[in-house]
Amino acid sequence: MAFRVKQLFFAAAFAALSGGTTVVQAAEDNDIGAVQMCVPLRQIDDSRVIDDKTILLRVAGNSPYRRIDLAHECIGLTSADNFTSATTISQLCQQDILRVTQQTVGSQCIINKIVVIDEVEAKALLARRKK
Repeated sequence: MAFRVKQLFFAAAFAALSGGTTVVQAAEDNDIGAVQMCVPLRQIDDSRVIDDKTILLRVAGNSPYRRIDLAHECIGLTSADNFTSATTISQLCQQDILRVTQQTVGSQCIINKIVVIDEVEAKALLARRKK
């Protein structure tokens, strides 16, 4: 199931209306293996939950894939296949908290790192996806 980008945009729009600023700290699009601090929300085309600790993002750019590694296993993420995040800077960043949706008491997970990956790794992640 696709990432709930519109929920993230709502939080980002609120930040923009309240005078929030955006700080971009990102790896270059062609830096395979580089760790990014953040991914601008407007660049996220899709997301796929791989397992309870890994999310694959497809983004706009020359290297269109990012792997999100969570700090700890996020119970219920795989079965829900969906998450939300509140952000005030229009970006999904390291240390942001993701919430598992479709649960009465949603798990909370912290993004440990966001890594630029190539298509080969993206396909390998999708192949091991638990759905």
